[in-house]
Amino acid sequence: MRLIVYLISALLMPFAVNGQTGNKEALESYNSAMDKFFKKNYIGAIADFTTTIRHDSGFIQAYENRGVAKYYLQDYRGAVDDFNKALKINPNDYNTYGRRGWAKFYLQDSRGAIEDFTKAIEGGRNDAEYYNIRGRVKYYLQDYKGAMDDFNRVIKFRAGDKEQRSKAFYWRGLIEIDLGQKDDGCLDLRKAGKLGYAKAFELIEVYCQ
Repeated sequence: MRLIVYLISALLMPFAVNGQTGNKEALESYNSAMDKFFKKNYIGAIADFTTTIRHDSGFIQAYENRGVAKYYLQDYRGAVDDFNKALKINPNDYNTYGRRGWAKFYLQDSRGAIEDFTKAIEGGRNDAEYYNIRGRVKYYLQDYKGAMDDFNRVIKFRAGDKEQRSKAFYWRGLIEIDLGQKDDGCLDLRKAGKLGYAKAFELIEVYCQ
């Protein structure tokens, strides 16, 4: 599987900047960690989040944001471990399911990623990015119908902005070409390109001349 790394925008921004705890030492180290996080000092932030957890083992935001910091350092297993701990404290935090899904995606745990993205969507997180990434994972598993359903959701129901729709057209076009539906695939690739997804032009040059 060839994974394409790109930023995840708001889905992996730090969770709950204003952490909640009655422990003064925990709050001080948490605030220090968040300051370091925003300065992209992820190693320092992880150290301070760890100190926070020592002072208050139930401080859920510290686990969540330590997981995000580990994610940005590409420590995906460490991120999953922290997201697991956060979900043990609050199993109804659907944002964290989405974050864990991204970490599992980069660990190539495709089925686990699909389960987490589905959980996030079922919890009301109808972000187009979840549908797009879940569709990509299904595509890698050769579940073309399931992938098409996710991309159609973004395209037909306007679940996403211009950028997300361009990605959905691109991946739907790729599936159509894989299935021998060249005309439909090329049409979707051109729509993706028109919406600003530059990578679409690479496939147009190969398949649609």
